[in-house]
Amino acid sequence: MQTSGQTTRTTLDLRPLDLGDDAEVRRLHEIGWLAEKEDGRPWNDFWTYDELARVLREPTGDMRTEAWCAFEGDRMVGGGIVELSLLDNLDKAFVFPVVEPELRGRGIGGFVLEGLLDQVRRAGRPLVLGATAVPYAERETSPLARFAQARGFEVANVEVVRSLPLPLPGGLLEGLGAEAAGFHEGYTLESYVDELPEHHLESYCYLLNQLALDAPTGDIDFEAERLTPDIERERLARAKRMGRTTYVTLAVKDGEAVAHSDLYVLPSQTVAHQLGTLVRRDHRGHRLGTAVKVANLAALVGARPDVTEVHTQNAEDNAWMVDINVRLGFEPVGVCLMLTRHA
Repeated sequence: MQTSGQTTRTTLDLRPLDLGDDAEVRRLHEIGWLAEKEDGRPWNDFWTYDELARVLREPTGDMRTEAWCAFEGDRMVGGGIVELSLLDNLDKAFVFPVVEPELRGRGIGGFVLEGLLDQVRRAGRPLVLGATAVPYAERETSPLARFAQARGFEVANVEVVRSLPLPLPGGLLEGLGAEAAGFHEGYTLESYVDELPEHHLESYCYLLNQLALDAPTGDIDFEAERLTPDIERERLARAKRMGRTTYVTLAVKDGEAVAHSDLYVLPSQTVAHQLGTLVRRDHRGHRLGTAVKVANLAALVGARPDVTEVHTQNAEDNAWMVDINVRLGFEPVGVCLMLTRHA
């Protein structure tokens, strides 16, 4: 794909990332890192180089991830990613264009986005999803949001990005855990690092698959995911090769995992990233969400006292999760606008 015009003044060329070329992969990562963190959003999450390289080079059975690069002559000036679920939600694709801040305003982002949309159309996916995280005070005025909306995207859901400073006040986790314990007699809490016992994988996958249905998603309708134990083994093993340490706490009853909370941290970083927390519908009302989240944070703090903060994000209308986060001390730092348009 090529274009030339008054905004760029030179010809741009869009082509697939050469996964065998370390310099190309590193340049794409550099552009993404500058675009997502070095423009005044240090709290925004983005892959490390090792994470991005392994996501692109080591696909798992549930997702196809494609990377595309915009070149101006021999220089990569922009890029983007298309994610296509292979097992479920086959009407959807996620697109993620990036341009480093100093090159914005030259038409590169729009050029990359159109190229990504072309790939979505070729894949036969009618619904395009995207997201952009912006400072809390800029949810209505951010240039990133205006860029998306000018190209046909509408805000379908708003998630609040929160940060939890560590260390926590003494006794906070113990107090919240003790408060919840009286409501879940007969359940056990089990915490694991990097891998799960085989006998829990099936019920754990059921919880992961339900998250898309149970978490508030605004105007986007998702179907349940279809992760299997085999694919989850692949994902956990790849996460370990990325350098991630993954902490998982389960609430277990009658040999089944009925609630979970997950987070991960890299050895080179002091920021941990909260993933999902879910309680199976038929086991709600026992404060299990609080219990697994508190126990998992305790496992992290005990193993990594050097970690200084935990990042999370939840739909702003998810009152239950927001309440837990507020009680733990999470502070809002931004909003993530979940975007959608037709291909």
